[in-house]
Amino acid sequence: MRALSFLRTVGAGAFGTVYQAELVSGRGFQRQVAVKVISARGPEGQMFLSRMRDEARLLGLLQDDAILKVLDMVRVDGRDAVVMEYIEGVDLDSLIRQMRGSAPPSRALAELGAMVAGALHRAHTATHPRDGTPLGVVHRDVKPANVMVTRNGGVRLLDFGVARARFEARESHTGQLVLGTLNYMAPEYIVTGEISPAADIFALGLTLYEAVTGQVFGQPKVRRDSHDKRKDERMAALGAVSPELVPAITRFLDWDPDARPDGEEAERMLWDIANDARGSGLRQWASAAVPLVLAERGSSADPFGLVGRTVEIGEAAPDLPAAAAEAAAQTAPAAPAPPDPSEPVAQWTPPAAQSPQWTPPPAAPSPRPAPAAASMAPARAPEPPTAQTASPAPAPPAAPPPVSVVATTPPQPRPTPPPPADGGSSTLKTVVLGALLGLVVGGLVLVLLGTVAWLALGR
Repeated sequence: MRALSFLRTVGAGAFGTVYQAELVSGRGFQRQVAVKVISARGPEGQMFLSRMRDEARLLGLLQDDAILKVLDMVRVDGRDAVVMEYIEGVDLDSLIRQMRGSAPPSRALAELGAMVAGALHRAHTATHPRDGTPLGVVHRDVKPANVMVTRNGGVRLLDFGVARARFEARESHTGQLVLGTLNYMAPEYIVTGEISPAADIFALGLTLYEAVTGQVFGQPKVRRDSHDKRKDERMAALGAVSPELVPAITRFLDWDPDARPDGEEAERMLWDIANDARGSGLRQWASAAVPLVLAERGSSADPFGLVGRTVEIGEAAPDLPAAAAEAAAQTAPAAPAPPDPSEPVAQWTPPAAQSPQWTPPPAAPSPRPAPAAASMAPARAPEPPTAQTASPAPAPPAAPPPVSVVATTPPQPRPTPPPPADGGSSTLKTVVLGALLGLVVGGLVLVLLGTVAWLALGR
């Protein structure tokens, strides 16, 4: 038996609440964990739920010390929940706001940046542990709020929920969607929609700049001259506070993604800066700064009423949880009744096709005869099937012959057509015409006979 004992809330967002809990399993095993209980409502909630499950699967494949680990996906009171390792720390964004303009030591920030760059490089180059195929990971949302710092100077990269990755069980497909946080997006991503690991390095440069200055770099510029002008101004201000970091951040923020270092080179650059810099290192700085933020943190609301309760959990949540299935059933239109094989059925054609597709008659037609009026029916495409109730239509042939009818019963001998409804009037006309013709011919014969008789008597 496994159970979760919920201790307190840690944070809350639009689609869920994070709890600190204790995972208890057989033979007295106990472990502190963080549990994100998801409240998915509407289409956006369902998309978030799919991304959360994708994130859990992806993090299960990465298994990196600098990336927050996901332990399981479970159901808690009928809701999906993600069980993660519990880290006693705070995000860098909270640290920046707590410092109120007091910049961290350059050495501490260089160490922090090196750890994040190393985690990104390992994610960018990760392969599937089973078959070795590249996962093609790009985080897409590197920012201070997604970098956690512990009181002992540990660093964790968070939130791979909008990451681009390729793996077999992925549910959500972003296609050409531009995902992330606008202020931390690379300009080429805004302009072209193309994403690459270089975009994560750009966002790391923005994160380090904000950690030093306490100011957001600004929304991305879509013209190179505007971007370069702003970058020169920002680097001049950065140099007055932390000149050691200027060369690295300048390269990270290059307009050309090919000119930026990859994660491995960025990690090396930052470690070199940390080794040469003076002042407190990351562990010393974090041991003083992190507890101050933790002391000011209050408890969040408990919308699910879980604090103080112990909830038994079973196996991992299925790929399509019952809650998502029920929500889909409530919003989907009713499924049409299965077609009768003896009735005319037209195959659904995708919108791109212009002509209906021919449906061959069944090999063994039903013995029940179809009505005579429906034995040859015009082809009429039914309503397209919904995603929940019908399988996708097969791919159309290369050149489908346009047809206008669908045969559903074997051909029958053609019956002799009955006489037309006005057959009597046509016969009467024929008889009258025949009689008149007979009278005319008879009259001519009589005239001829009379003439012959007159000539004979006159002689």
